[in-house]
Amino acid sequence: MKKLLLFMLLANFTLFAQQPYYSDVNLNLTGTALRDELATKVISTHTTNLSYTPGIWEACKITDLDPDDNTNSNVLLIYGYNDTDGNYVTDRTRSKNLNGGNNGTDWNREHTYAKSLGVPNLGTSGPGADAHHLRASDVQLNGNRSSTKFATGSGNAGNQNGGWYPGDEWKGDVARMMMYMYLRYVSQ
Repeated sequence: MKKLLLFMLLANFTLFAQQPYYSDVNLNLTGTALRDELATKVISTHTTNLSYTPGIWEACKITDLDPDDNTNSNVLLIYGYNDTDGNYVTDRTRSKNLNGGNNGTDWNREHTYAKSLGVPNLGTSGPGADAHHLRASDVQLNGNRSSTKFATGSGNAGNQNGGWYPGDEWKGDVARMMMYMYLRYVSQ
């Protein structure tokens, strides 16, 4: 019940913040009726499916571009928070062309909704290749999170309160991605 209440509170906040997209959704609904209408909206508007490779790599180079970088050469790294501390793991940005699997230099694709937590495992197609929840992330920081479920916390990303806290900057993004995955794939 607590989770449903939290979900509905988050949904209402998100809905009112994104009014034009949801203009055809009856926002007076509550509970499962609201969830079902939101799911219908999300499913009907999701019309493009990408391949995990190379599709998601190329999508992240566009969707995760750093808006503060006038050269459009860097992507934001989810969970990252500091480009100036000399620790590549905590980097907030990285060259968009440094995607791959090498610790210390590359970024990879973080499944914010962990593949292994899906039932069945999300894999690398369908839900596992949905760009709405895949984000650029430092390779090692992505590995540090592994498949740990998210938890409440404060400050920078890391293990907190028995789970993974995405960091103050990223918690809203992660909440929206979890809501999307729940709405889009709840029946699968």
